[in-house]
Amino acid sequence: FDGVKATARQYLELFERQGSASAQFINIYRLFYGGLLSLHFYRESRDQFWMDRAAHAIQKMEVWTAESVWNFENKLFLLQAERHYAFGEMDLAAKKYMLAQESSKKHRFVHEEALACELAAAFHVKAGNENAIVVAELIDRAVTCYQTWGAEGKVESLLLSP
Repeated sequence: FDGVKATARQYLELFERQGSASAQFINIYRLFYGGLLSLHFYRESRDQFWMDRAAHAIQKMEVWTAESVWNFENKLFLLQAERHYAFGEMDLAAKKYMLAQESSKKHRFVHEEALACELAAAFHVKAGNENAIVVAELIDRAVTCYQTWGAEGKVESLLLSP
């Protein structure tokens, strides 16, 4: 786990130094996935380094969402869900996970709908809401979305997970 955290930290710092030299498309996804990784690492370590990165990603996503709800709303909702989860705000997190799923579906980001369902399922299990039906439905929806997107390896991984 420490090796993964060190690699993630180096990756994020590298892109921060490059600033505007990186393409906007790469920057958007770097911030989105970097924000999700940062929130995961923050939950595990409570290291402020990770929350600072996540807060930056959320702030940027808020700006971009104001410019294009279609492209960014679902990403913002998912980052917010993960932040609420990190702060122990479980009801707010559950609501934001649902909004992320709905927005992803509405805006036809099938791969991000899959991710929202997968992270929501993990949230419900780890938060102690082990309602087997809710978790199974979320995993089933994630599998369907990943299959639609063509991510067969991810589907296999989800189906093999406990």
